[in-house]
Amino acid sequence: MDKDLAVKILEAIFLASRRKIKKTILIQFFYGFDLEELIALANKKFQDTGFFIYEDGETFELVTRPELYKYLINFFDFEENEIIQEILEVLAIIAYGGPISLREINKLRGKKSALVLKELLNNGFVKKEKNYYRLSYEFLKALGAHTEKDLPDYQDLHKEIQDKK
Repeated sequence: MDKDLAVKILEAIFLASRRKIKKTILIQFFYGFDLEELIALANKKFQDTGFFIYEDGETFELVTRPELYKYLINFFDFEENEIIQEILEVLAIIAYGGPISLREINKLRGKKSALVLKELLNNGFVKKEKNYYRLSYEFLKALGAHTEKDLPDYQDLHKEIQDKK
């Protein structure tokens, strides 16, 4: 691979990753290249964008330019209600319709739910068993329930979701 391709791959890694990446991992992956040079080249390309690759000791991370922070705060405050609504919608479908597949959740919502579901899994609210999702025991416990059947109006809402699957 040549240097231009290595920079493109580095950019793709950071755009696809939503976390810090250890310097040692990048050095291993880009063996034979000067990592600092690749980072500098990528940052030069990012110069006219809203982000850059930030080094924090032994890790790198794609971050937002500090001068854009106030705009992001305004946007995400505006968008927060929509995100919360989507999370609650998927949680309710899983709580009262689970165990349930992603395909069934998408059908009931009329839109894709994979990203919301990923967030719920990452935060421990739901768990995956084979290809089906259900509320995690920890989340049920936080709600004061032992099983989904302990949730308010479970029988009626469970039947309603089962009828729509």
